[in-house]
Amino acid sequence: MRRDHLYDDLLAAAIQLASSRLSLAIPSLRAVARACDVSATAVYRHFASQSDLNRAVLLAVDSSFVGAVTSADDPGRAPRERLRLLAYAYLGWGLANPGLYQLRFESADQLGDDHVHTDGADMLLAQIGELIRASATASPVTATDLWAGMHGLTSLRVHKPGHRWHEDGPAHIDRLLTAWGLGPTGVS
Repeated sequence: MRRDHLYDDLLAAAIQLASSRLSLAIPSLRAVARACDVSATAVYRHFASQSDLNRAVLLAVDSSFVGAVTSADDPGRAPRERLRLLAYAYLGWGLANPGLYQLRFESADQLGDDHVHTDGADMLLAQIGELIRASATASPVTATDLWAGMHGLTSLRVHKPGHRWHEDGPAHIDRLLTAWGLGPTGVS
């Protein structure tokens, strides 16, 4: 597939249209064509089907998510502090991109076979698992446990933006990490 300026514009338009709060659908090829003010034929030159567009959007969203979370890591810090920074970035990306968060993590039923599996999330889970093991803690928490907790926290805050939370997101993360034996020790 040839990647040019129009491809990038079409993909960006699809992501923007899918970004609307709590969207579980990727926009149609025709909607993307309208958003870019091009004919549907122009879109089909880059995306042969809705499935092709769906997969491209999900891969781009996954890349954005994994990039945001991994860029928050600082290998010079202690493992627990690194976990904390990754958790902050996870929540921050989800709250800044609620529609995309839901699309990436809560749309498998709607997208079926188009809901692609990527290596990015697996690599992130492996990194989190290594940090948990390196934290010198007796916590039985696994990377999947931490991911489930972060997803629950992020999903609730995405779906319940008007809820009166007792604490801000970072404080909530700190409390969860501390409850799991992974809280900060001697860090601000």
